[in-house]
Amino acid sequence: MNEHALVVRETLTPQVWEMISAIGPAMHRSRLFGATSPEAAMAIMLKGHELGLGLTASFEFVQVVEGKPALAPRGALALIQSSPLLAGLKIDDLKDPKTGAPVGCHVWMKRTNGFEYEVTWTMEEARQAGVVKPGSGWDHYPANMLRWRAIGFCADVVFPDVLGGMKRADEYGADLTPGGDVIEGSWNEITPGVKQPVAEPVQPVSAAPASMSLSEVVDKYGAEAVMAANGGLIPGTNDEIAAIAAKLEAGNASS
Repeated sequence: MNEHALVVRETLTPQVWEMISAIGPAMHRSRLFGATSPEAAMAIMLKGHELGLGLTASFEFVQVVEGKPALAPRGALALIQSSPLLAGLKIDDLKDPKTGAPVGCHVWMKRTNGFEYEVTWTMEEARQAGVVKPGSGWDHYPANMLRWRAIGFCADVVFPDVLGGMKRADEYGADLTPGGDVIEGSWNEITPGVKQPVAEPVQPVSAAPASMSLSEVVDKYGAEAVMAANGGLIPGTNDEIAAIAAKLEAGNASS
C-alpha cells in the first residue's frame, strides 16, 4: 500500500443514488434522525457513503449544521480507527494531582507515513471558549467532554483526508453528549472572543412516564405534537424527552 496515497472514496453508482433518493423522504418523515427535509436526509446519506459509512449509519455520525454536513466527534474517531492510515493513537486523561478532578486531555495521533501530532485541551480553555454550560455534560462528565474536544482538534490536523475535510459539529458550537454524539438543534457558530449565550436546561413540568424512548413518545403522541411541544425541534436528550412526554401527558389530562 502506498502510505502517501489519499483516502479512496466510495464510488457513487446510479443504484446507490436511486436508493438514497428513495430512502431520503422516508427518513425525513420518520422524524427520528433530525433531518429537516428530504434533501437534508439525502445529503447526510450521500456524505456518509462517500466516507465509507452505511446509509443508515450515516445518521449516527453526520448532522447538517449551518447548512453543511458535519461530523460528530464519535464519528470522526470511528473513521480514524477503521482507517489503514492510522499508525498510532494515544489518549491520556489529565487530572488534578490533589483532588483527582479532570483538568484536561492529551491526544497523540500518528499516520503510517510518519506524520504525527499531539493536542492538549484543558478545562480552562473550554471555559474561555464558552462551551462549559450549567447542567450540560461538562458539569456531569467533564473527562468525556474534554476527551472528545482533544480528539477532534488532533484529528483535524492528522487525518483531514480521512474525515473528508468536514468540520466537526462541535466546531459550530453544537453541544455533545458524554458519548460524543451531537445534541440536535443545539448549535450556533462560535465566534472567537465572543462569549456564547448559556442555554437554560429543560426542566420537566411534571412527572413523565418512566424510561420512555423518543420512538415511544412519538408513537404515543405523534411526531408533530412532540416537535410542537419542543419548539419545533426533535428532543435530543433523555431529560428533554421526559420533559416533553410530561408536558404532553399533562395536556391530555387537562383536555
